Amino acid sequence: MNAEREQGNNNQMNTLRIALIVVAVILVLSIIGNIIYMSRSSRLSDEKAQLTELKEGLEVENEVLEEANAVKDEIIEEKDAQIEEMEHAHDSIVSARDSRIATLSRRVNATAEELEEQRELNHQLVAANEGLEGEKEALRDQLTKLQDEMDALAEAHQRLQGQAEEAEAMNIYSINVLTMWDRWLFSDRYNVSRASRVDHTFVRFETDGTIFTEAGPKTIHMRMLNPAGDLMYASANEFTSAETGESLAYTMVQEINYDHEPVEVRFDLVHEDRLRAGTYTMEFYIDGELRRTKEMALE
Repeated sequence: MNAEREQGNNNQMNTLRIALIVVAVILVLSIIGNIIYMSRSSRLSDEKAQLTELKEGLEVENEVLEEANAVKDEIIEEKDAQIEEMEHAHDSIVSARDSRIATLSRRVNATAEELEEQRELNHQLVAANEGLEGEKEALRDQLTKLQDEMDALAEAHQRLQGQAEEAEAMNIYSINVLTMWDRWLFSDRYNVSRASRVDHTFVRFETDGTIFTEAGPKTIHMRMLNPAGDLMYASANEFTSAETGESLAYTMVQEINYDHEPVEVRFDLVHEDRLRAGTYTMEFYIDGELRRTKEMALE
């Protein structure tokens, strides 16, 4: 009995050991499985992160590729337009070339009769051109003669214009200059020739125009210059010279009314200072135009 009981206890102990070993093995396997699971979970997370990063990179590359495709499409459209334009240009060139070839072909295919007619026409044109050259030379000669005649007519017209202007102008005649010496004891008081004795100078002349001269008021200025060329008894006022346009002072002035009849003009000068020996010049202007000069020599 005891042996059977011990045998039973041993069997139980063996069974318990086996159960413990099985449990231990299961625990160990469970632990190993957890470790493997955890390890695989960690790798999966890393792979997931890598895949996410790869996905983002692929998305960026996809955007870049889409933009590149858009640019490429624009370039392709532009190139297509250029190609189309070049095709049109090429077609135009080909069409022009064909037209030119057709024209040249028609010229090449001209008959000998047409060429002969063209040669005859050319001969006629050459002959006509020679005739025109002769007529042209004759016309040049006529033009030269006409130009000479026109120049002569212009000169004649200019002379007539000058004569007409001269005919319209007033003229001065019979200038008489009388000098006088103030003394009472002798009779030769006039026509004094010594400069130191001249006390007065009397100037007399007539002015008249022509039938072409316009009647009306006229202004006569007298300028008396001493031997040095200086104006004597200069006025405060001035008049304008018709020849030079400059303003000139004068010695004396007189207004007359011309009615196509001669007018006598008188200028009386009193010399308060003694005159110097030499030649005195008198200038007479009518309406600003110098008409006459007169010299007076004193000893």
